[in-house]
Amino acid sequence: MSGFERKFLPNGQENPKYVDLCDEDTPLAGQKFACMSFISPEKILKKREQFLFEQFVKQWDFTKSMTKFSDFLQFISFKYNLKVDDIMKDMADFAKEEESRLREESVVDDDFKNFIDKHEAKLNEDFNRQQSFQTSVRGLKIRGVFPTQEEAESRCKKIRESDPNHDIFVGPVGIWIPWDPDAYKTGRVEFMEEELNQLHQEKIKNEERAKQEFDKRIRETKLKAIQDNIKNAEKSGNVLTQTIDEDGNLIGVKETVDFDSREDVTPESIKLHNEMLYNRVNNVNTSTTESEEDAQVKEA
Repeated sequence: MSGFERKFLPNGQENPKYVDLCDEDTPLAGQKFACMSFISPEKILKKREQFLFEQFVKQWDFTKSMTKFSDFLQFISFKYNLKVDDIMKDMADFAKEEESRLREESVVDDDFKNFIDKHEAKLNEDFNRQQSFQTSVRGLKIRGVFPTQEEAESRCKKIRESDPNHDIFVGPVGIWIPWDPDAYKTGRVEFMEEELNQLHQEKIKNEERAKQEFDKRIRETKLKAIQDNIKNAEKSGNVLTQTIDEDGNLIGVKETVDFDSREDVTPESIKLHNEMLYNRVNNVNTSTTESEEDAQVKEA
């Protein structure tokens, strides 16, 4: 099952659930096309992790095999009443003399390639299902070509104002630069736009979740401060002059006082005043939590 929405349904009609986020920049005169070449080190050199794992498997296979052979020889010696020490000594001598050949016969790379050729499709499907959506497709967007670096940097500043979700870099044309996208995989070109579009969606969702978590921590900190102030006021008998509104902002307590008809301040009135503010703060906290839970349910 696919981990991202297709642009078109199997019947050829447009998918109503597909939201296109791979928008195009405003076209620039005389810059309709760009020529690009890519080179990927993964196609030439083995990854360091793969090399280290291969070396580990070689020694692991040799060590485990020798351990199993030792157990087997001890079993044979016991069964046929042979001298275990002599047999184990002969095995140790054999392993010492033939160690290099035994290790060379563990051709991890060839066996790994055969395994991948046979099981790659199934493993990729299982991996994508476990990881939800974490695409390995890379994307490149040419956002303009200019005669000078100053003009290119000026253009970057303008684009950042309309597109703050993506970093924009200036690089020279005609020479190799450090980063390059992986080559297109045969047979998957038609799905790359949809998968990149899903990558955009996941990026925006993650940024929104991070902002919500940050705002939530700020709001909880303010609520805790107000609640602590209320508890301290109850102990000291002071009147609170600050509370929190429904948006989580700290506000002053505004009350109209009629000096002619006002009553004397008593401990009971102070307690009643503070309890009113305490209930208001708790109501804000409860309503905010319910709103966040409803939003999470809708998103799910």
